[in-house]
Amino acid sequence: MSAPDINLPNPSAPENGMSRRRSEDFDSARVDNPFRNILPEDLDKAVEEFHREHRLARVVDLGMLQRGARLAQNADVFRARHDVTVLERVALEREEKPRLTEQSKDLIVILLTCCIAAVVHIDYQNRNLVNLGNVCIFGAINSIIYFVASFIGAWLSDPLNERLTGRRGALFASGCFTLAGSVGSAFSSSWQALLTCRVIVGIGYGAKASVVPILESEVAPPRLRGRLLVSWQAFTALGIFLGSCANLIFHSQWRLQVGSCILPTIPLLCLAFVGSESPRWLIKRNQCVKAYKVLSRLRDTPVQAARDLYYIHEQFKAEMRIFAKRRRREEDNDDDYNDQQYIHSLNYLRRFLQLFRFQRNRTAVAAACVVMASQQLSGINIFSFLAATFFSNANPEGTDIDSLWLTFGFGAANALFSPLAYWLIDTKGRRFLLLASLICMIPFLLAMGFAFKIEEQGPKTVAVAILLVAYTACYSPGAGVIPFLYSSEVFPLLNREVGMSLAVAVNFALGGLIVLTAPLLMYAMGPAGLLGLFA
Repeated sequence: MSAPDINLPNPSAPENGMSRRRSEDFDSARVDNPFRNILPEDLDKAVEEFHREHRLARVVDLGMLQRGARLAQNADVFRARHDVTVLERVALEREEKPRLTEQSKDLIVILLTCCIAAVVHIDYQNRNLVNLGNVCIFGAINSIIYFVASFIGAWLSDPLNERLTGRRGALFASGCFTLAGSVGSAFSSSWQALLTCRVIVGIGYGAKASVVPILESEVAPPRLRGRLLVSWQAFTALGIFLGSCANLIFHSQWRLQVGSCILPTIPLLCLAFVGSESPRWLIKRNQCVKAYKVLSRLRDTPVQAARDLYYIHEQFKAEMRIFAKRRRREEDNDDDYNDQQYIHSLNYLRRFLQLFRFQRNRTAVAAACVVMASQQLSGINIFSFLAATFFSNANPEGTDIDSLWLTFGFGAANALFSPLAYWLIDTKGRRFLLLASLICMIPFLLAMGFAFKIEEQGPKTVAVAILLVAYTACYSPGAGVIPFLYSSEVFPLLNREVGMSLAVAVNFALGGLIVLTAPLLMYAMGPAGLLGLFA
């Protein structure tokens, strides 16, 4: 047991100027380590009260819960205890160097569900899909899914999670929107009908993008979290690749192109019922018995499940105390709120305003929005969803099939290089991968722009293809996977849904703006100017 920190600020001191900032630092430290300076006998009493209050006797005995709390407080001290079984010791050692193949069946099912949800994000890229000469209408049909995902779909995540269905239910609801919109798109007989169906797909797209990273981050073991979260963008890349395959296979049948994402949506809806709910969401809803049952299926031993249950509960309670204290200060109210009273007193608007009211949340908002914007401002959507149009306009002498093959090459490279982050994310870190990715993309974007100025068609195609693969190799393991992963981790549990919604909204709004304006910029600046702009 470490000695008390004598330099910590006094949390009861007046919170003005520097003292307020120091108090916020103290509060953040208390959230990060809710067991700070608690004596073993006091910890046992707190666990006993928690065990009694939440009627946990039917799922876990008090002694096991107290052992789990000791493990959460100090893993090294716990391992030195004489009552640690061989099975527990092996499981704890395996946590230090986890492997995906050694994880529980329930965790694998949740991961599979999230991966299929990412694959659903396949899209068409055929410039002749809509027989229109009006580039503005074409841009609107391509971009509407992003704008709807940004301004409607992403913001449905919080009410779906908080008031209705939980993480699994929100994922199922988003899948229903995607399925309905995809079926409608395949049978559309006019661009207006197609636009309407794209709106429906956008709602599902935005809600799913806000829910899946949160679900993965909340069920994954801490040392495996980064690698599991990589799967969201890695399988999104796979979905884009499958979309390019569908474009090639059905290049003359656009209805099959736009309806191709029906196939992965059906197993997504089925798996949403099979998988487990997020234990953090259950604890947030004061359903600790169900949360322990879920954790016991996600972790190898009961002591690990008990550890995570009590740690998550205490961390969430520390957040509630901090926010409730600040609310009383702002409202000059001396009433004492308990956790659930405070949660129910917060509506959607209050949770949103808290993102900007507290320094910890403001820092999270700034960081999440910057990394989300970096993904779109890298110019990736030129190649993700406008590649066929881009290459066709940049190469008027080529055929649609030539452009679709270049699109296929981009999708294959994106799917191939994204999983590299799986081996780097927990050793190099989020920030290093993102910065390295963005820096390395700049010269390849510039070089690709100059390559389009080559007059001879054969050398130009080869140069563009090689540079495109190099650009994608730089993008995929960094800017391709980090933004959604990072944004799902930085917000406190109380504001996690609305914070992720804001981050996703920023990403999709910029994506829609780029998809809408890129065709116009192409005509105005040419391919070299457009790529130079993004560089």
